[in-house]
Amino acid sequence: MSSLLPEPSNDDHADLAAFWFARMNSGDPTPMEDEAAFRRWLNEDPDNARAYRGCQQAWRLLELDAGEAQMLALRAAALGPGARRLTRRRALFGLTGGAVAASCGGVWVMTASSPARALISTEAGQRLTAPLPDGSEVTLAPSSRLRLDYGADRRSAVLEAGQAYFHILPDAEPFVLRVGDRLVTTAQGRFQATHADLRPEVIVEEGRLRLVERGGAGAHLFLTAGQGGQALGGELRAAPVDVEAATAWRMGRLVVRDRPLREVVESFNRYASERLTLTDAAAGEVRISGSFRYDGGQEFVMALARGFDLSVQRTADGEWRIGTPGKSSDAAATL
Repeated sequence: MSSLLPEPSNDDHADLAAFWFARMNSGDPTPMEDEAAFRRWLNEDPDNARAYRGCQQAWRLLELDAGEAQMLALRAAALGPGARRLTRRRALFGLTGGAVAASCGGVWVMTASSPARALISTEAGQRLTAPLPDGSEVTLAPSSRLRLDYGADRRSAVLEAGQAYFHILPDAEPFVLRVGDRLVTTAQGRFQATHADLRPEVIVEEGRLRLVERGGAGAHLFLTAGQGGQALGGELRAAPVDVEAATAWRMGRLVVRDRPLREVVESFNRYASERLTLTDAAAGEVRISGSFRYDGGQEFVMALARGFDLSVQRTADGEWRIGTPGKSSDAAATL
């Protein structure tokens, strides 16, 4: 890790912030030791957090063509293993030049002349980390859509579809997120929200959230680190959650701990560009544990075939069909 840091002669707040911004948004999986080092640096001095926020804002404001060869070359230089004398300009230009690749194809669609009102969206198999107007940050899972509405007296957003992980910095106004018919409010912290299958869910990694029905009717629920809240009908429930497993998608992985294959297939299909289908109910009840990349459909199904004696077949349109050898297809088991 130390070999990647700027040299002492070039380690003012701005350059370190630019280094970490490029490092954390490079598009490659972030090693746990890098994540820990970044968090230590961010928390050890308020100026570090302010400098990092400046990098986020500068990246958003730079109007550069992400496909230009010069920008791609600068990104490679800034993120390469030999980039010891890293400067703020090189890191920011390097990241901006590779923004599309780093985001795995996510799209920032502006709906007004200001980034305070914007639509951020991703397609199947894509994920995107983007700065928010207040310097906070959001990572969108594949097939997700987030609409921003920031102003002098508000910072709010609507998760219209999919899943998003938020790192909210403190500000004068609380951050308010609408997910379905529920409102999530927090002053600061890290949390994940999911809007899928008509069951809005929230998971807290850091901080304290308030979850309430939109309009203020009904009971509210306070969630703290390690807790999740799920809205079922008119009732809000809190329970302990495996945060590491639930948020592993940000690194391009599914972490599975003793879950039936039918649930694993459902999660895989949420994130991946390839599609898996179960052909019989018995296969769906097989218990699975492990850590899998969701951008590697073939590797995943081959592991199922070898480790669990399941049959796998790829159709002409690229779909992977998984079943129990000798069993006939059961349409009710198809996801």
